[in-house]
Amino acid sequence: MSESESVDWGKLPADPDLDDLGYDPLELEITESTADGGHYVILPHDESFLREEAFIVADSASVVDLGDRV
Repeated sequence: MSESESVDWGKLPADPDLDDLGYDPLELEITESTADGGHYVILPHDESFLREEAFIVADSASVVDLGDRV
């Protein structure tokens, strides 16, 4: 990254507008795994976005409801 492309992260807003992120958020489905308790499988809500290896498996400590994090 060149000096002209550097970013002063401290000057950026902590809660930017969604348009400033450079991508569209994707609605996800979170399901607790019955095969391995305490783990969640996270898939895209729209099946057209689902492809091979397009999922997340996470433990319960890694899954947080952002609505509870105010």
